[in-house]
Amino acid sequence: DSQAAAIKTLGLAPTPLSPMPVDTGVRQAPERPPSGVFGVDVFRRSTTQFLPLLAGPVPPDYRLGAGDVLVLILTGDVELTYQLSITREGFVLIPQVGQVFLANLTLDQARNVLYDRLGRVYSGVRRGANATTQFNLSVANVRAVQVHVVGEVNQPSAYQLSALGTVLTALYTAGGVTERANPRAIAVRRNGTRVATFDLYDYLLKGDTRNDVRLENGDVVYVGVRERRVN
Repeated sequence: DSQAAAIKTLGLAPTPLSPMPVDTGVRQAPERPPSGVFGVDVFRRSTTQFLPLLAGPVPPDYRLGAGDVLVLILTGDVELTYQLSITREGFVLIPQVGQVFLANLTLDQARNVLYDRLGRVYSGVRRGANATTQFNLSVANVRAVQVHVVGEVNQPSAYQLSALGTVLTALYTAGGVTERANPRAIAVRRNGTRVATFDLYDYLLKGDTRNDVRLENGDVVYVGVRERRVN
């Protein structure tokens, strides 16, 4: 129809779904002799234990952001599939529905928004057993974020990581901590404010990952110098 033709003319028509490249984040660490400092050698092994799981659904608390690619599927009265990229302004553009702001929402919150917006166009979309059109929203490709890993790490730099990446992911990507590092107080700074302090030994000795926070764009992971070490 004329509306679909206009959308296509503007270059806004949905593109066919196609396989997307996945950055696993694997980095080849340089060969170094074994260290006598507890925890240093953990990052020197060829391992993927610190990499985010890129297969399967995103965690329930994952917040959508610019660069995420979503898949919206409608079934029932209509059969439609859309591949939607979240723009820098934080919205997706759904044909016939318009702009829908989804940035900083979890998937459950985004679905709640879509119940309202899709229901205005597709009368079969409604909550409850009497719905004649169902929809499913999922994340097809997770965005990348840039974080800075500095201080006592082997390869301090800015890195692009999956938005599912955590402090451990960043440390692994930067080649791990040096023998001079203080692994007990690794700081995560966001917009100039410390938002978390990660204790590597709590993770290694107790499996405690409470402060292994998910990183956001622009975060700084800082590893300081140890004050002293008991021999």
